[in-house]
Amino acid sequence: MALNPEQYRARKMIADGGQNGYTERALAAQGFEINMVAGLIRDGLATVWPRRIRVSRGVIDVARIGITDEGRQALAN
Repeated sequence: MALNPEQYRARKMIADGGQNGYTERALAAQGFEINMVAGLIRDGLATVWPRRIRVSRGVIDVARIGITDEGRQALAN
């Protein structure tokens, strides 16, 4: 699967996020369009999972984005 440089950079950053991954907001702060990240998820190179985070006013739900095994293998190639 051929990725453009921006998709490759996003996948590399997501992989570097380890088990915690990154939030959509953190990826957006790095200049990644959510539609592009959604494409990585759709193509099986990244995954998304819900997390609950405790903040001073209670608990908020966030989506964390992490790398899949397929995404990690593609980085190695």
